Amino acid sequence: MDDNGIIELFFSRSEQAIEELRRKYGRLCAQIARGILRNEQDAEEVVSSSYLRLWNAIPPKRPESLCGYLCRTVRNAALNTSESNRRQHTDSIPAELEEILPDSKTVEGAYDSAQTARYINEFLESAAKKPRMIFVMRYYYNQSVKQIADSLSMNEGAVKTQLSRTRAALREHLIERGVEVRMRNSGMIRFR
Repeated sequence: MDDNGIIELFFSRSEQAIEELRRKYGRLCAQIARGILRNEQDAEEVVSSSYLRLWNAIPPKRPESLCGYLCRTVRNAALNTSESNRRQHTDSIPAELEEILPDSKTVEGAYDSAQTARYINEFLESAAKKPRMIFVMRYYYNQSVKQIADSLSMNEGAVKTQLSRTRAALREHLIERGVEVRMRNSGMIRFR
């Protein structure tokens, strides 16, 4: 069934809408949630709660892209769960990006973070397709280097090299726009 058909099922309040959504996008949603949470049980809960969120949002909303709307809902729910888990455990910012992102624990830092997010989006829009895909897979979907390499038929070393080059280019892009980036740490960056 196509996305418009699924949306119509939501508008008619048919429970089949959830089943069609699960059939068409269930694997993608699970992959996104697992990539962020790295916990099967939490990922399943996030995906289920995301279906409920869509059920409550459609109608009145009529998303232009059902897949995009669903993926964003799953990602946000997974990030919220991850943040909740992080508060109980450890920081979740990937070590590779710590040297680029401003500290968001202050009011100024929170503003800087919002501005930095806009600059990162601007950078990604201008980046070549493959580096952009690798960056998004790593930092948006939280996939491991191995998962990225497998999915793009690359070796892990090539993925690590591309990530390093993209981070360096992003760092320069942010510096050019006046973002105060952290000083580079000495030592090796570890990849999962």
